[in-house]
Amino acid sequence: MSTQKILNNRFELEKQLSCTEFRTVYLGCDRQQQRQPCVITGINYSQKDMGDRLMREAKMLQQLGQSPQVPQVLSFFHQVAASQSVSGQVLSGQGGANSGKTANQSHVFYLVQEQVVGHPLSQEIKPGKQLSESYVTKLLKDVLVALSALHRRAAVHQNIHPQHLIRQSSDGQIFLTQFGGLSRLSRSEIGTDGRLQVKVPVSPHPYLAPEQMKGDYADAPRPASDLYALGLIAIEALTGKPNYELTYDPNRGLLWREGIEVSLPIAEFIDRLVRHRWEDRFADATAALDTLGQVGHYQKIAEDSRFATALAAPGGRKRPANSTGLGQSYRRTWFGTSSGSTSISKLYPPPNPRLIKFFIGSLALVFAMGIGVKAYQWGQYRLAQVPQNWQDWRSPSADDDGYPQAKANELTPLLQDGSITLRPAAAEAYWEMFSAAQAADVELFVLAGYAETAPVETVDDDYGTGYAIAIGGSAQAQDWQPSFADSSAFRWLQDNASSHGFELSVQEKGLLGTTSPEPWHWRYVGDQTAKNIFNP
Repeated sequence: MSTQKILNNRFELEKQLSCTEFRTVYLGCDRQQQRQPCVITGINYSQKDMGDRLMREAKMLQQLGQSPQVPQVLSFFHQVAASQSVSGQVLSGQGGANSGKTANQSHVFYLVQEQVVGHPLSQEIKPGKQLSESYVTKLLKDVLVALSALHRRAAVHQNIHPQHLIRQSSDGQIFLTQFGGLSRLSRSEIGTDGRLQVKVPVSPHPYLAPEQMKGDYADAPRPASDLYALGLIAIEALTGKPNYELTYDPNRGLLWREGIEVSLPIAEFIDRLVRHRWEDRFADATAALDTLGQVGHYQKIAEDSRFATALAAPGGRKRPANSTGLGQSYRRTWFGTSSGSTSISKLYPPPNPRLIKFFIGSLALVFAMGIGVKAYQWGQYRLAQVPQNWQDWRSPSADDDGYPQAKANELTPLLQDGSITLRPAAAEAYWEMFSAAQAADVELFVLAGYAETAPVETVDDDYGTGYAIAIGGSAQAQDWQPSFADSSAFRWLQDNASSHGFELSVQEKGLLGTTSPEPWHWRYVGDQTAKNIFNP
């Protein structure tokens, strides 16, 4: 900017992000906090009571900013505008808060919030792009966790929109921004009866719940309205279609499932979010989150059933007493059926004793040969473990004792629920890689890592280092499978993972080049500590 402006002797305006008739938004920095980036919203008003209402709204946002997925409020204050212009520009002033405030003078109310570095979900959820059920389920959970913190404080967002849901680049968390209450105040004035009257109407966005179209909604906003908007966003992610292009049936509700691969529990859950009457939805985000947790439990059982499972049952299963067997009412021979008068010995003559001896002898011979082969293989293996030279005797390889295990205080949560943790450098690199893949229309999903239970056949020592993770793509059927090597996600990783510091954990060199029996298994080698662990 040609002329820098300092607000409240602290906040420096750097770049104008947007400007409307009723407010202006700037990108700035906090000079008292090592030039911490911040977003500054300036709202013009002239009524003293409006200033008081803006202050109350800012205090509520300040309390909500204590939640991990709401931007923190750094400051809020009033300043006298340089003139009576209401063009929407933040005009000037370095006076203190509330300085010279009168009922008929134009003022600017400033709200300063921390900047969330990331991208809006509108960059991920686009028309014509169908996202997977696993993506949508994770999206629902993340947003519901954030909304639960609001609803427990009797606050309602009122303005859920993909553009207002920001995914933070560092850890993938979704932040709630652009609350509807402040937006409504900025466009309103207080009437003679003390009620808000919208003076600058705007077109309702396509995610507003039906009850939000009523004039008295602002007097009693409902948490179920936020759930309605979230349900529409989930439907758009699954269908790849704007929700306003879908058909609404008064009896069946919004028709969106046709041609979509989605499990029945998730489809029913989303349908309840978008029911026309707010009374028919969940009461709030906490109730919805509890139900989604039960749905997720059933899904987890279904996903686990994809893995090979060995069941050992002691003893044999007893035949029920009333089951059909060799009773007198019905017997089957090789030539047909016989009546109850036929004896069992005639139907099934006793086997030849010589055949029995031959059969038992053959089994014993095969068993003995198997023991011999296993003994030979075991001996070969033990000989292979003997160090071949003096250097091997002095310095056993890292593989003998396994990789060094990370300590809990060396790790940071990769996912918000803490189910997977990684070294900070690896976590940051993963989310950078995740964002780059999203920009290329490729979906990546972390399946396992440190402190995450994985199928037995996929467990490897390097997960415990805090640098290794298992990665899946949009097709759940390819998770943990060699066929993941045929997916677009794996091809993208092959071309781009190294630029983010990741490499395949298990590699085999063959005539056709380097391959991996575990294409989902990757590890971070982007810093010297990781390199020393994996390539000593």
